[in-house]
Amino acid sequence: MPEHVLVTEAGARLAVISCALRNTGSGWHPIADTAHAPSGVSAVIQHPDHLEITHNVGAVRVSSLQVTPDEYYAARAVRCGASVGLALTRIYLYKGTSSVPVDPATLVASSGNLWLTGLLELA
Repeated sequence: MPEHVLVTEAGARLAVISCALRNTGSGWHPIADTAHAPSGVSAVIQHPDHLEITHNVGAVRVSSLQVTPDEYYAARAVRCGASVGLALTRIYLYKGTSSVPVDPATLVASSGNLWLTGLLELA
């Protein structure tokens, strides 16, 4: 996947971590087609209670990262949150007001996405 780097006015270098994630029934993966271009994402690993996103960009500090459901999943009361590290992010998914993570394998849609966007500081 291509890696994109932003440079701030102060000279800090930030790796852009971004993708649209989709599960059409064969597991979660970044969409890479003529309309979608992942950046910095190495792999998506599906666990029974979360998704693991690897992003081996050489980060030394996390600036920010967010994951949001698109309109398809939002209309079905899917919520998500991320635990972010330098090379790995865990995404937990919830339905409605439940505090128990759902199995990501149970969320299947031909057009529903999760949007991942983050900035990680590089050395």
